[in-house]
Amino acid sequence: MMDQNNNNQNNLNMLPESNYLVTKAVSTSSIPEQKVSSDLEQLEKAEKKTEYKANIAKGVNNPQVYIAMSALRLANPFKGY
Repeated sequence: MMDQNNNNQNNLNMLPESNYLVTKAVSTSSIPEQKVSSDLEQLEKAEKKTEYKANIAKGVNNPQVYIAMSALRLANPFKGY
């Protein structure tokens, strides 16, 4: 009787897996070569985008201020790349 109660309680505590990001083991040898090369190309493209620095001094007429602002050339961490 106690085992049945524990089973019922365990079933109530189970969370639906579809509501969460769940990772499972995958054999890398089973991934097609075309998919691997496509992913690699996308990663290389994204890395190139991270090297871009916005010109924050655009439109500044004073040369000293332009040079100072250009030296900052900060990347925006909220751009998503």
